[in-house]
Amino acid sequence: MKITLIIPIYSAERFPMLIRTVKSIQAGSYKDVHIVIVADGNPEICKMADKQLRGITIILNEKRMDWNASINRILKEFDSEYYIYASDDLIFPPDCIECAMRTMRKRFPDGFGVVGIGRKNRGAFGLFGRKWADHFPDHQVFCPDLIHYGGDTELYRAANKLGKFAYPPERESQVKHFRPKDETWKLVRKIRGRDRSVFFKRQEKGYLWGVDFNLVTK
Repeated sequence: MKITLIIPIYSAERFPMLIRTVKSIQAGSYKDVHIVIVADGNPEICKMADKQLRGITIILNEKRMDWNASINRILKEFDSEYYIYASDDLIFPPDCIECAMRTMRKRFPDGFGVVGIGRKNRGAFGLFGRKWADHFPDHQVFCPDLIHYGGDTELYRAANKLGKFAYPPERESQVKHFRPKDETWKLVRKIRGRDRSVFFKRQEKGYLWGVDFNLVTK
């Protein structure tokens, strides 16, 4: 069963990490994975990927869209049985995706659910099926109120509320996340205050994207 795995990237500084992430996925035991790299407003990433990576698709955002909108774009444009969203600074253990798919088939055989592949108990990074994506308007699984932060947290909370979130029992096989304090980190930190304010406004109003589809920015 095909998985489309989405990785947004903005800075060429992170390209060596992206290569490491892609190679860890390609070396894994689950092979039916289509990696889609989103070069977020940086055409230089496309040139580098064409030269150094094989077996992937590279998509360019003409203007920077950031994390949530970049993932939503691919969910809308690429039809797949399953999806994984990830960042450019991860390492996937060899059996990570295979373990996640095994849990998906057991817990959510129709694909309407989310399986976490991150180590933290807030759902960062995950696998979900097409039916889950179809549940959201225009496949916007990540709340369009939020630019970079909070979208995966709200996704986790919504899936939990609906009884549609699970972790694989093999937690040692979850992805390793490095979070370097580099150019990308400095850039998105500027958005943090804005996203936190919107996130808390959504909580105050009782909004939960996926349970309801209410926005505070409209």
